[in-house]
Amino acid sequence: MKTSMRKIATGLATVAALMAGQTATADNNIEGKRVIFVPITMGISLTEGWARRMREHAQVHGYTIDVRDAAFNTSIMSELLAKAIADKPDMLVVHNPTVQLLARQIRQAEQQGIPVLQINLQSNQSSTAFVGANWERIGREIAEDIVKECGEGSGKSGKVAVIPGQLTAADSVIMNEAAFAVFEAGGIEVVSNQASDWEPEKARQITSTVLQQNPDLCAIFGHWDVHTMGAGNAVNDAGKADDVLVYATGGGDAVTCKAIEDGILDRVWSYDADGQGRDAGTLIDLVLQGARNESGMMIAESPLKVIKGGADYDAGLCWKM
Repeated sequence: MKTSMRKIATGLATVAALMAGQTATADNNIEGKRVIFVPITMGISLTEGWARRMREHAQVHGYTIDVRDAAFNTSIMSELLAKAIADKPDMLVVHNPTVQLLARQIRQAEQQGIPVLQINLQSNQSSTAFVGANWERIGREIAEDIVKECGEGSGKSGKVAVIPGQLTAADSVIMNEAAFAVFEAGGIEVVSNQASDWEPEKARQITSTVLQQNPDLCAIFGHWDVHTMGAGNAVNDAGKADDVLVYATGGGDAVTCKAIEDGILDRVWSYDADGQGRDAGTLIDLVLQGARNESGMMIAESPLKVIKGGADYDAGLCWKM
């Protein structure tokens, strides 16, 4: 996982270079081909934004996108992916809830000649393509900012609570590894590292308890803006909005900016889900035409936008559905 993320090269320029060097002959006629997208859940801006942009590409080129919603149920997700493989589409797009859950099925699909695009959360199993955030960079940059605000010489406690969605999700595994190394060097004490299962209410409860146990808490690092809003609400309810900085990552839609405006979140490292959807659509177009990187995955890294409150706030950094 760590090695593959280090190989990420920024943007679709990498894909263009791979296309220029590919040995296979591309088939530009992709009309009528079938793509199946299996997300962790629909009904959230992240996956809805991706699906919207992928469908735009499909409409232009005449292929289909079939979305099969797992609704946050990992057992159902495995079943849906198994059924999708049995249906023998021309390509699969998967959104991994953990690094291991879908690894065997991704390998099975690739072995059967069905190319797989992994989106934003990467499995331990490599595939034809990946589009998503550089989680090592995000974890490191947020940790460095927390050290600056809360670490040695800041006059603050140096205490931080980390709230992953799932401890075994790719983003959490990679961000925690990067962030904890920075924390250790910068005098930061991680007083809590509890997963919220992506639920805002659970994040609120975790935060409320942590604040009771650590009234001098300096920062919260949430691994997804949606559930971290629950943590931010707990900070406000405790009257600690001026004392505790709330950091998050996320897709950067208008709801994120509203949370910044309302003081629920302080700083968000956005991987721009709208842009990711466009990049995913482009990768699908290329793979359906025969594009492959014979030495590894084709990877499009998502550019980052840092959305901050206060004088540096810029609503233009967020996107709308």
